[in-house]
Amino acid sequence: MSDGDAADLNELEPTRRTGSLKTRSLVLGGVLVVAAGAALFTWRQVKPVVESRKYASVTYEVPKAPKLTPAEGETVYRIDPTESSLTYQVKERFAGKETSSAKGTTNGIAGDIAIDPSDLSATRVGKVVVNLEQLHSDNNLRDARLRLDYLESHEHPLASFEPKEITGLDGKLADGKAQDFSMTGDLTVKEITKPATFTGTATLEDGALVVKASSKAKLSDFGAGPINIAGMVSTSDDATLTLKLTAYDPTERTIPTRITGPDAKEPTGGPSFAKTVQPILEANCVSCHNTGQMGAHTLTIDTAGDARSVSDGLKTVTQLKHMPPWPASDVGVPLKHKMSLTQAEIDAIAKWSDAGAPLDVSPEAFIKAKPTEPGPTPREDIVLDRPAYTGSMDNTNDYRCFVLDPKLTEPTYLTGYTFLADQIEELHHAQVFHISAEQVASSKEVDGKDGQPGWGCYSGPNLRGQRPSKVPGRAPKRDVGFSGQANLVAGWVPGQGPSDFGKDTGILMEPGDALVLQLHYHYSSEPTPDRSTLALQVEPGTKDLKALRVINPIGPVEIPCAPEDQDQPLCDREAALADNVELYGPSGAANEAGLLMLCGKTPEQLTKDFDGKVASSSCDQTVPEDGTIVAVLGHMHTIGKTFRLTLDPDTKDEKVLLDIPEWSFDWQMNYELETPIHVKAGQPLRMDCSWDRSADPLRKPKYIVFAEGTEDEMCFATYALIPDDQG
Repeated sequence: MSDGDAADLNELEPTRRTGSLKTRSLVLGGVLVVAAGAALFTWRQVKPVVESRKYASVTYEVPKAPKLTPAEGETVYRIDPTESSLTYQVKERFAGKETSSAKGTTNGIAGDIAIDPSDLSATRVGKVVVNLEQLHSDNNLRDARLRLDYLESHEHPLASFEPKEITGLDGKLADGKAQDFSMTGDLTVKEITKPATFTGTATLEDGALVVKASSKAKLSDFGAGPINIAGMVSTSDDATLTLKLTAYDPTERTIPTRITGPDAKEPTGGPSFAKTVQPILEANCVSCHNTGQMGAHTLTIDTAGDARSVSDGLKTVTQLKHMPPWPASDVGVPLKHKMSLTQAEIDAIAKWSDAGAPLDVSPEAFIKAKPTEPGPTPREDIVLDRPAYTGSMDNTNDYRCFVLDPKLTEPTYLTGYTFLADQIEELHHAQVFHISAEQVASSKEVDGKDGQPGWGCYSGPNLRGQRPSKVPGRAPKRDVGFSGQANLVAGWVPGQGPSDFGKDTGILMEPGDALVLQLHYHYSSEPTPDRSTLALQVEPGTKDLKALRVINPIGPVEIPCAPEDQDQPLCDREAALADNVELYGPSGAANEAGLLMLCGKTPEQLTKDFDGKVASSSCDQTVPEDGTIVAVLGHMHTIGKTFRLTLDPDTKDEKVLLDIPEWSFDWQMNYELETPIHVKAGQPLRMDCSWDRSADPLRKPKYIVFAEGTEDEMCFATYALIPDDQG
């Protein structure tokens, strides 16, 4: 790593020159910045929630099913949808905190049953058709999301069960006598057909045929799960389907062709939306969830109608304290700007939801964030330009570097920045590196050599030349321990806002210095030309500011496959490392080797307690120089479970800088310390990470190490340090 720190991984393992480790986040002032690891993977995974409002309301026509013609001696009974249902039940874990059973029901059901009362063994059951658009549960956000993305019921509204064989029924039909039966046939969902068997009872009660039967199904068999919405909810793959049918002779009773949906009754009662609920949302929610804000990619709330359409979801996420987002626990040192609702506010949202989410304002009424005391918003003093870059589907995880030259002619402090995203759906994350005039010159050796602007840079810019000093007026010096990527100064993720470093700090850039913008593109369709760039806030170099450093303690990752997957090819550790090299180059294997050496660990040590699901890692490092820590952040990927960063571990002076007991890939925040902590060079710092494979049941079986992809894993912290050694 030619531009790496003095104690980087290549110097620990000189035979494996791999380049810098990837950092997904940056702690540089500002309040509550989402880390660059939350990225487009999660954005695409939960993006349909935004669109789910289109399907929050449905029509309630009863589906049509083939009608049976009675043979001699038979009576046809037709399912009455107003007294019948199909219910699913599946185990659900919400926000990593609570496991329960999720149930949903549709009453849109049709079908015929033909019975010869003198010979039940001759019973015929026609195709039973159900409307999945009409599924409803105790959570309207869940319903809309399920209909949109998992069942895709706006495209495949009907499911069916076509019986092939019925066993267990015999003798004559007798009023009030229950008959046990088993019914085997074809279950079709989303045009996918699988065999299924329903077992239960059938009874004639006062002229009504009553059937209760259930079956087991795998969500994955129908491309409908297991459901895993990053940071929010996950389900098991096993579902129970229950039919409760009441059927009548249609010659004696009119069978309805339309039903009344659960939202037919106009809600009344509960607290006032305008006076009670709306102020809570304006003060705590919509600053993130209005269109264009950082949380809008998971859920957009612009109007009162939007809030009503997800009222059950608002109740759930606030009661579980999943929202407002604040993954950090109270175990660590006090942190600034903690977001939380009072119990009275949580109860008010619940009472409003339970009352049916009544509105005393127009559904079209806008909900806007409550004005707060203005915070620092960086100016756009310099807008940097670059040529458009078009990637290729031949490289769906494309790391590309571009020099952004502000053409400085005098010393200048970088004090804030705004990332100007272009093709946001193609962007996974961005990192920004400060480079010297000497490195700018060497960039011409690689820039554009493949016929496209910029150059490929999985392992960082890797430019020859002397790096800029971390602290102005100070000669470069070796750090104590490993301090991460060299001269990293900024980062971005879709949804993240502009960043102001604060009035007293900045990054000093000398004449001729420039920035390298490293973009991680992640393509799922043919790429579009992208011109994403930066706008900079700057101050004269003569201003009395302190330099701010970004430091990245990094640890190894060793996560074996679950026991049932051990025979899969990539569950062999060496095969997995070879696959990473194929994907990312030499760093795909060598990064992990260097981290194991750095932390004094072996794969055997880190995996000896692996229970088939949960793996963990711990690494002791040191603070590189005297200074003051002002903010901290942790980073893992989608199967992260817990994170902790501890200063002076196992001593009387121990301080937990950050503790996250339930990891959320969606909310990798920058946490400002309420009281900055002064540290000394060589002071011990321990990082603990753990992962749970069950958090991502759809992940392809593979032995996981520290590697570049979102489907791989990482373990590191990022903290902001203001060095003492400044003039």
